Amino acid sequence: MIGAISDRARISAVIGWQEAAGYGFRNALYRAVLAGDLALVELLPRSRLPREALWSKAPTVIVVGDDAGISSGPADFPDAGRLFPWAPRVMIHAAGGELRHYEWVVAAAQIFRRVLLIETTTAAEPAWMDLAERERDRRASEGLPPLGVLLIQVPEDLPPHPVPPSWCRGDAP
Repeated sequence: MIGAISDRARISAVIGWQEAAGYGFRNALYRAVLAGDLALVELLPRSRLPREALWSKAPTVIVVGDDAGISSGPADFPDAGRLFPWAPRVMIHAAGGELRHYEWVVAAAQIFRRVLLIETTTAAEPAWMDLAERERDRRASEGLPPLGVLLIQVPEDLPPHPVPPSWCRGDAP
């Protein structure tokens, strides 16, 4: 999906598909859209961010989908450099998903209005963190409010992300 997600029938279908595929933890985002609590934009590799997404009056979450095995970090997202200045809060999610992680994103959007959620791999996480640190440094040097970054990563004693969701709970064979 690229662009703002607003069609109620499509959102309901996505919720069902994600539940069936074992990705129901992402549905906190879609349910918030259905409730009218936020605008949601999903950005896929090599796609461009719709301009209007940066200027939404509604609390907005931009999700960068960098963990599906078809990309390799910020270089595959032409607008990566525009995303960090836009967002007061960023979650770099380089681990198996949990419902509470996505609930945190929804709550942050309600408080801070603009949240960038980067769903990425263990391998690409350092490149995304580098962008976040550069933006944090830029804001500090210009006297701007700091960038809030939450990094969620796989513990060092577990296999790198992506891994089957059960492995993220410690049920590895």
